Amino acid sequence: MTTPARRPDNLPRGIAYAVVSMFLFALMDAISRVLTRDMGLGVPQLLWVRFVIFFFFALAIIGPRALLPSFQSALPRVQILRGVALIFEIGIFILAFRYLPIGDVHAVAAAAPLVVLALSGIMLRERVTLAIWLAVAVGMLGVIVVLRPGLREFSWFHALPVLGALSWGCYQTLVRMVSRLDSANTTLAYTVVIGLTFTTCVGPFFWTDPSPAGWGLLLASGLLGASAHFTLIKAYEACSAPRLQPYGYTLVLWAIVIGALGLGEFPDAWTLAGAAVIVAAGLFALLWERRLTARAATLA
Repeated sequence: MTTPARRPDNLPRGIAYAVVSMFLFALMDAISRVLTRDMGLGVPQLLWVRFVIFFFFALAIIGPRALLPSFQSALPRVQILRGVALIFEIGIFILAFRYLPIGDVHAVAAAAPLVVLALSGIMLRERVTLAIWLAVAVGMLGVIVVLRPGLREFSWFHALPVLGALSWGCYQTLVRMVSRLDSANTTLAYTVVIGLTFTTCVGPFFWTDPSPAGWGLLLASGLLGASAHFTLIKAYEACSAPRLQPYGYTLVLWAIVIGALGLGEFPDAWTLAGAAVIVAAGLFALLWERRLTARAATLA
């Protein structure tokens, strides 16, 4: 199998899109916690409303006449798989936010970039060295520090951020894969149609009438989610995944700040220490790979 040629990287544009995307995700997640924990809305309901709004958001960007032509993809099966993975990933995280503070969830979710780096060798045929696998192992130790099983009461929902991190890493890898050949509009079209189709089959059966404030937060959540995913698509379209991964860690910072200022949730020392280990492991792997790449280029 021949690896498709990459488009030239535009690092400043990719960084800008990635950091904005992470902020929007953190803000959306804080709203999801309020909707599920405080207002009692269900995960299928949030998913359905979010994808309905996302669909009209995408329709405005792509244009009604260009929607069908946008489905001309070089990797249609991967696009479908990516769309399903996104639904699963969002649902897992919304459920996690119902039971856990967003700072704790994102401390574990910070392992997702390590998942991307590991999967880049399997799915994208990129070089993966021993340093990456060691970083993944250290990152998993950081996850254990955050969760600290045996040192506190451990329930099933503490495993949700781990599952979310794995699915989020898979989704990001699939985004990078399709961005090599498909435009952002094509990826966006598949995202909204697949998401709307699946969630419409489930969401109406788990409906709880929200209050006026709940409706406002539901709409805000949908708009933030649409904006966040589109900017992430644009980020990976502009720049390669390994070069953007360090900026994905800003999501942890945004989650902690928004959780503290907006929800009154302050991570404990264990959570902060584990998050630091995870982020350090990821940054080490990225910097080490860049060093090897630069050395190979010098010797070529």
